[in-house]
Amino acid sequence: MSFFTDVPRERPLFPVPEQELFAYNGRGWTEAPREYIVPAILPWAVPLGRSERTVVALRTAEVWPEAVTLRLSVYSRDSLLDEPGEGLIDHRRVPDYNALLVGVLFADGTRASSETISVPSAAQPGGPVLRAKGLGGTQFQVEHEIFLWPLPPEGPLTVIVQWLHRGIAETHTELDGAAIRAAAKDAGEIWPGLPKRQTHGLPVRRVGKQVAITPEWGPPLPVRGRSPKAE
Repeated sequence: MSFFTDVPRERPLFPVPEQELFAYNGRGWTEAPREYIVPAILPWAVPLGRSERTVVALRTAEVWPEAVTLRLSVYSRDSLLDEPGEGLIDHRRVPDYNALLVGVLFADGTRASSETISVPSAAQPGGPVLRAKGLGGTQFQVEHEIFLWPLPPEGPLTVIVQWLHRGIAETHTELDGAAIRAAAKDAGEIWPGLPKRQTHGLPVRRVGKQVAITPEWGPPLPVRGRSPKAE
């Protein structure tokens, strides 16, 4: 008798992952809509912070209809990380103020930074969202992506970096908020007119590679056999 059964297994109630791309869910604050939009590119290259052996620089900005992604590179004359894919910026419950910190200050006085925990949510946040992650690199050069929502208002968008462990004091660099807003108009939609995803008459939202139904009368119901995650 075989240990493993050879009979067909019951299919899960909500099969994952999705096999078809459906319409954008409109939650611009969760992540860049890469599957739906080609961003406008601002080829800005400017140092954001510097010490004798380390440089933090902005390489380019990707502008989406509701958000902007800043591409940062860290360069060093000595080894930065044994595993560059981990990145140098981390949203910790207790921030390490000697580590690399990144923040933004909008012209209207609102702000966001990597010193706070940033978890995607289904509900629209009441203030700006900043989310940083590492994109890999080498021991001496590490790429980062800084996702920022919403688009900044017209006026200066101030980017602040600090890395006390590497001798970089708090450094402020102003970017043109009006130029970012103007570029957002050039972000192009890839798949206009996609249908919205429906399951049993209820809208479905994506949660990583899982899906969860969202009843109108309460919180999302988790996928059977999996733990729900915030989007």
